[in-house]
Amino acid sequence: MDPDYDPASGFARAAQTMAETQQILAQTNQRIEATQRLALRLQGFALALLGLALLGTGVVVWQHLTQGTEHAALLQGLRQEMQVLDVQTQALREVLRRTPEREQAPEGTK
Repeated sequence: MDPDYDPASGFARAAQTMAETQQILAQTNQRIEATQRLALRLQGFALALLGLALLGTGVVVWQHLTQGTEHAALLQGLRQEMQVLDVQTQALREVLRRTPEREQAPEGTK
């Protein structure tokens, strides 16, 4: 062993090194905690965005289903109206077809 070696100064340096190491470790732990808080906030934000996306998808599907049913009902109504118009057109043709016959008939038969 070195005759000039002082065990007390060696212990003092070791204690100071350990104190510095503990301080660095405490700072590192604070940074880790801040990073974890940020990650938690980002996860919450991502979850909120996912919820909004699912809600939007639900609204689009609901509109599709609602409009599909409404479209079918409108088509059915249109078909019925077309049938009514067809019957009315046929009746009008029949009236127009018979009208010239009356006009051409002799005056005594009217």
